[in-house]
This record gives sequence, structure tokens and C-alpha cells, in this order.
Amino acid sequence: MNHKKLEVAVQKFKQGNEAYFDIIYEETKTKVYYTILAIVKDQSLAEDLMQETYLKMIESLPKYKRKNQFPAWIGTIARNIAINTFNKRKREQLVDGEEHEYLFGSVTESQEDHYYLEKLLDILNEDEKQVVIRHVILEEKHKDIAIALDKPLGTITWMYQNALKKLRKAGDG
Repeated sequence: MNHKKLEVAVQKFKQGNEAYFDIIYEETKTKVYYTILAIVKDQSLAEDLMQETYLKMIESLPKYKRKNQFPAWIGTIARNIAINTFNKRKREQLVDGEEHEYLFGSVTESQEDHYYLEKLLDILNEDEKQVVIRHVILEEKHKDIAIALDKPLGTITWMYQNALKKLRKAGDG
């Protein structure tokens, strides 16, 4: 991610040049998507919440003043929207897909892989999931994760190492 290019795009967009939204979106979409997906664990819902995140970003952009911290800022918006949605949906009743296969169809190999990944990540607490996903999938540095999650760098490093130990232990078992 080119932070300088992103900050220029953000400033131009704030000044009313709507063409720069595409640059903002392209530079942040992966981070936003995986931040949301880690919380809601539903690809379709994550895509819907991405739209909500970018609408909220546009609405809140006049308040944005932190130079070179836009990825962390939009990541926080995405995380808050996802957590709010997750908490609302907790009360919904789940349906067994195999029991109602005639409604949902059969499970593909990629769905099985996704399911396995979700089960593996269920071993981790929410903060550990965020750290692992941000570092491994989004390729963020620990210091950027520390800023985004508002935690000390040492805590992030410890959480990442602890999460890896848990995942290795689960993978062996």
C-alpha cells in the first residue's frame, strides 16, 4: 500500500474531486474486507458491510485529520460496523445447511477450506484473530496493527506469537 499516494487521494477527495474515490477504494478494499470478514464470518455480509463502511467513511471524511493513518482510520470504521452487525445478528437462529441441502445446495471444496479456516480461527480470541488476519493476509506490519488496534507494539507481537502457538497445537491435534 502506497501511503503517500493514498493520503494525496484522500485530500483530493475531501476537496470534492470524486474521481479519487477509486484510488482510495483500490488501496484499502482488501484491508476493509478482511477486517469485516474476520468478525462476521460471512462473505456476502462482509461485501455488504464494505459498502456501509465506505459510505460512513465519506460521511466522516471531513473529520479525518490524521496524516498517514488513513488505513488504520478506515479499518477502525470497518471494525466498528462489523462488530455492531455481529452483535445484532448473534440472536438470529442458525439453520443446518446439510439438513436443508435442497435449499442451499451442496458444499464445494473451497467452502470446505473456508469452513476449516473459520474453525481454526475460532480457536483464537477476537484480538488474536485480528492480529493474525492483518499480519498474514493483509501483510500489515506489527506496528501498523498496534496503531489500528490501539495496543502497544509488544502486546501485538506477543499476541501474534501466542496465536501461532495455538494454531500449531490445533493443527497437530
